[in-house]
Amino acid sequence: MHTGSGSEPRPALDQLIAVIDDLRKRRKATFTGLEHQTGIPRQAFSAAAKGHQPGGRMWAIPSEATIVALDRGLRAGGVVFAAWVQARREDEEIRLTRMAAREFPGLGGLPPLLGQTVERTGEVSPTDRRLFNAGGLSAAAVLAFAGKVDEQLQTYRPKITDVADAEAALLALERGRTTANPADLFPPAFDAWTAVESILERRVHPSYVPKLTLLAGTLAAGLSTLASFAGDEKFARVFAGIAEVHATAAGEPVLRARVAGIRSWQALDAGLALTAADIAADGRRHADPADQARLAGYEAEAAAAAGQYARADTALAAMLDGMRAATVGHPAIEWGEANEHLFTALAAASTPGRAAIAIEAGRRSVAAFEGPCQGAALAHLAVASGSLKQDRADPAAAAASTLAALDVVAAAPNAEVHDRARRLAAELAPWTREGLVVELGHRVAAIAI
Repeated sequence: MHTGSGSEPRPALDQLIAVIDDLRKRRKATFTGLEHQTGIPRQAFSAAAKGHQPGGRMWAIPSEATIVALDRGLRAGGVVFAAWVQARREDEEIRLTRMAAREFPGLGGLPPLLGQTVERTGEVSPTDRRLFNAGGLSAAAVLAFAGKVDEQLQTYRPKITDVADAEAALLALERGRTTANPADLFPPAFDAWTAVESILERRVHPSYVPKLTLLAGTLAAGLSTLASFAGDEKFARVFAGIAEVHATAAGEPVLRARVAGIRSWQALDAGLALTAADIAADGRRHADPADQARLAGYEAEAAAAAGQYARADTALAAMLDGMRAATVGHPAIEWGEANEHLFTALAAASTPGRAAIAIEAGRRSVAAFEGPCQGAALAHLAVASGSLKQDRADPAAAAASTLAALDVVAAAPNAEVHDRARRLAAELAPWTREGLVVELGHRVAAIAI
């Protein structure tokens, strides 16, 4: 049945058309495919999608058989049928309203439905408690949207292989972070990060969101570190910001502590020593005990570089107090005896009168690190700085330690080590007759900026 053209609005029919269109797009269904699946001619489906029947019957509501087949073919679970029922009711209401106006104009319209009352004002109002057809809300619209959400929640689970590949890439990044060439580590880690972020762009079942957010944030933190090692501070800051957002969203103390450490190092590298110390201190206050020693070490180095020597000593004491928690817990970054000696040496290298401590602690750190890594190179540089700042400067020893630092990162270029080596080479300028100083000058000049 269809009443034919007229000026009456047909929101239920419009809703039926919209529901069919939405389901077809989500199911990627074609009328030909539906014909093969259901046996109903595709012309009937094409006409139903426009709100009428085929064969020129433009004013006939789609038939029951077509709608039932379409609902089943689109796996709509009754959503298309419910929208069609509303459209049929709407059409019948329009037909009867026109009949009443034509045959019984004195009625002033249709009589109220059973279950409605006439108030004292003479107005008809519903007495039932139905949710729909009030304020333009229809059962079809609710069913369509709720069905869409339910389908997404049931369907949008990340592929196990995608997550496993991202976790494998993160593991490779972590293993080689301070020992491998950043140019080799960055591409696979970046691919893994983009894969996880692409999953998070879509609707994902809520149970997977925390794990994916943490994975994306940890990968972003690793990418920030690699970018810093490669000397690209712009990207380092971008990825640190992304990691920070994910860390906050995940509420994960380990990732937040890691981001605090990255931010602190970036500030120190930019010459903002006091800011670096404050970032590390704030991070330490909110960190898991396993990460507090590391952040205290960062604060100590930065505070000493800022000239706050008493604060540096306090931070070093906190670092020592937190060593047990760092070794038995699960810190964001592995932390052990070599790191303890390293940050003792780095803080001493910036503290007047502690050159001997910088040299001794630096040597102990070099010996404690297992193989070439950024930490071992920084320890050599702490020894070099102490050699220059002791009562009787030893430029040859300083140059030798700086060259040793460059040798450590020869296979894994590290911008932080290179920058500090350049500064030491500049401090050694008064001793250009020293053979090792000359050699260092050549090595530093050959480093790509």
